[in-house]
Amino acid sequence: MEKTVLKLQEFYALETELLGLKNNQTNEVISKGLLSEKIKLTTKYWLNDLSKKIITEKEELDKLRTELITKHGTPDKEGNLTIPFYINEVVDEETNEVVSREINPSFQSFQKEFNDLLNEEREIEHYAFKLEDFDNVESEGVYSTFFKLIKVSEENA
Repeated sequence: MEKTVLKLQEFYALETELLGLKNNQTNEVISKGLLSEKIKLTTKYWLNDLSKKIITEKEELDKLRTELITKHGTPDKEGNLTIPFYINEVVDEETNEVVSREINPSFQSFQKEFNDLLNEEREIEHYAFKLEDFDNVESEGVYSTFFKLIKVSEENA
């Protein structure tokens, strides 16, 4: 097993690279993900193992994000916590145009704290992927975060 240090923001990227991404409103597939590629079963096993670890880490990150929303948010008319980008917005009643508004200091605080969190690093233990494990994969996908987890031997460099 190998250990790789990634920023928390890279966990989001890695999840998308492994599992793909679809538009939740239209169900349109935006990217298929590495796990949907035609790959040896053993390699797919280790990719699946990695994706489970990524999902666990991402769930922890989502909990921390929710705590930040609770800390900085305010209830809207429906009782949902929100952190609007603008506050004290004044709208001209005739033209319906915004006349003045202020950037919400709570949003700025949330954004700074969440960005700081995304830049924190975590170590993830995973199978020692080799470039040869993916010799037969022909893909249009771009897996730049996953590439950080691949060992390249001298012969392939």
